[in-house]
Amino acid sequence: MAPFNRLTRRAIPFLALAGALSTAWLGYAHAQDNPMRQTGIVVEATAADAVQARERALAQGRRIAFQRMQAATGGSAEGASDRQIESMIASMIIEEERVSSTRYVGRITVVFRGGGAGGQAAVPNPMAGQPASSFIEATAAFAGMPEWINLRRRLMQSAPVASVDILAISVDSARLRLGLRIPEAEAPGALQAAGVTLLPGTIPGEPWRVGLGGG
Repeated sequence: MAPFNRLTRRAIPFLALAGALSTAWLGYAHAQDNPMRQTGIVVEATAADAVQARERALAQGRRIAFQRMQAATGGSAEGASDRQIESMIASMIIEEERVSSTRYVGRITVVFRGGGAGGQAAVPNPMAGQPASSFIEATAAFAGMPEWINLRRRLMQSAPVASVDILAISVDSARLRLGLRIPEAEAPGALQAAGVTLLPGTIPGEPWRVGLGGG
C-alpha cells in the first residue's frame, strides 16, 4: 500500500499541471471561436527609424489578422489593399511591444467590424466606397506613436474621409493628404463626431491642422 501512496502523491503535481494546461488551451480555443477577433499576432519589422518600423509591422499584423479571419469564414484574402483592410478594423490592441531605433517587435489583437469589443457591432460607414471629391493637405502633431495610431485610425474610420496619404512623418508630427467625400468647408464639423479636430491654416496657402479632439 505504501508504494501505491507514494506513486499517487508523485502523480498529483503532474495531474494538476495537465489540468491547468488543458484549461489554458480551452480558454485560448474559445477566444479563437470568434473569427472577427484575432489574438496573439506576432509582428516584426525594421526600417530607417522606429516610426516607419512600427507602421510596417502593424500593417503586417493587420494583414495576417485579415488572412486568418478570411480563412476562418471561408472568404478570400486575395487582392485586398492595406487601406481596405484597415477600414474593416474596429479596434487594434497592442498586447506587447519592444522598440529600438530601427526595429519594432510586438504582439497584437485585431477586432474586425462586426466582432466588436464587448460584443458590440461596429457602426457601418454610410459613405463607404464613395471616391474623394476634394483633397486637402494637413499637418498633425502628436505626443508619441499611440496618439498617432489613434488619430490615423479615427481618420480612416470617419465617413467623410476617403483616403489618408502620408506625405512625411517623424516621431512627433506628420504631413498628410486627406481625400474628402464632402466639401472641405463641411469637414471640420463632420469630423468632430469621430473625435478629430480639423482647423484651416491661419494664412492663405498654409496647410490645415488635424489632431485628436472633438466629440
